[in-house]
Amino acid sequence: MRRRAFVFGTVPLCTGISGCLGLFSDPSMLSLTVFNHTESQYTIEVTFLASDENSSRREARVFSERIDVEPDDQTVREDVAEVQPYIIEYGLYKNNSTLTDQDHVHYYPGEEDESGSLAFNINSSGDLTRR
Repeated sequence: MRRRAFVFGTVPLCTGISGCLGLFSDPSMLSLTVFNHTESQYTIEVTFLASDENSSRREARVFSERIDVEPDDQTVREDVAEVQPYIIEYGLYKNNSTLTDQDHVHYYPGEEDESGSLAFNINSSGDLTRR
């Protein structure tokens, strides 16, 4: 087999394999899932803060995003941050306007699911709870 024919034949195979590998989440990264168990649309403003006392607040912010969750649905964000301890601050808004819950939770690796996932439920009273 000539070299050029070999290269042109293997490039699509390697590209296809690397594309398939991208379907799997990195186990050293955290994924965030929010389940909405209500008939209303909710928006969660979430911020992951590294729990390092030597960092300033700006340096501690690892992930911050507004996430919309449709009624009776779920939203997933893959690979939002490395698996490590975090303080997770959140605000939950019904119909993107009315604040229904605001608080923080602590995340410690090892106490969670080994897959590196973190999940929350939005319940009928408009509160956010860890799953």
